[in-house]
Amino acid sequence: MASQSTTAYEIRFSALKNGFHYYDYALDSAFFAQFPGSLITQAEINVHLCLERKTREMVLDFALNGIIHSTCDRCLSEVAHPVEDNTRLLIKIEDEPAENTDQIWYLSDTAWSFQLSDYLYESSSLLLPLRFVCPEDRQSACDELLSAWMSNTASSISQSPPDEVQSDPRWEKLQQLKYN
Repeated sequence: MASQSTTAYEIRFSALKNGFHYYDYALDSAFFAQFPGSLITQAEINVHLCLERKTREMVLDFALNGIIHSTCDRCLSEVAHPVEDNTRLLIKIEDEPAENTDQIWYLSDTAWSFQLSDYLYESSSLLLPLRFVCPEDRQSACDELLSAWMSNTASSISQSPPDEVQSDPRWEKLQQLKYN
């Protein structure tokens, strides 16, 4: 996924001297819109990256902190879910790179940069809760809204007459048998 906006998440490590380097990123709605089918549509996540460059490897320490917005799974009101996480990624530079894992990436000797947008997207997606529900302080309002909706729906179902459907005469004969 190499669009113009993801180039901001590219690190050209070949120009970096050995030592510590710091980067800050802001992941917002525009960032998550670049990923089709993303479960995150609205968010404000700040990422602080501490990159330690060594001769044949790099250690990347990420600190993610922010808010993911969604709707409550119970009452459909807006919910802001705070997120916070610290992750570490090790990047090794080798003559013959091995297959990447979740925590270790391998780059060729000829590589001069790497892209972080997919890693940041995946790290943010892993912070999603299984269910979005209203926070504890709004839980009673959520329950009241849900209860009111359920009672209105139940009463409207019980009060509405069944749809009159043109029936087959054979079934009418069977219905008469049922009531006799």
